[in-house]
Amino acid sequence: MQPMMLNFPTAIITLAIIALAVLAVRRMARRGLCDCHDGECSGHGCSGCGAVDKMVADMERAADARK
Repeated sequence: MQPMMLNFPTAIITLAIIALAVLAVRRMARRGLCDCHDGECSGHGCSGCGAVDKMVADMERAADARK
């Protein structure tokens, strides 16, 4: 097996990937999995978000189309 070479560009790219992963986990921890825009959910999670209603309606239409 070949040893892993860690040169300067590889280290920079690795640090950038780690930083972006930390930001993504931090955002999910604060907002949950709700994909509403700022202010739409008003701190109540997805229950106050119109995107959830649209997604449920789309899923129901898809289920009805399969029948």
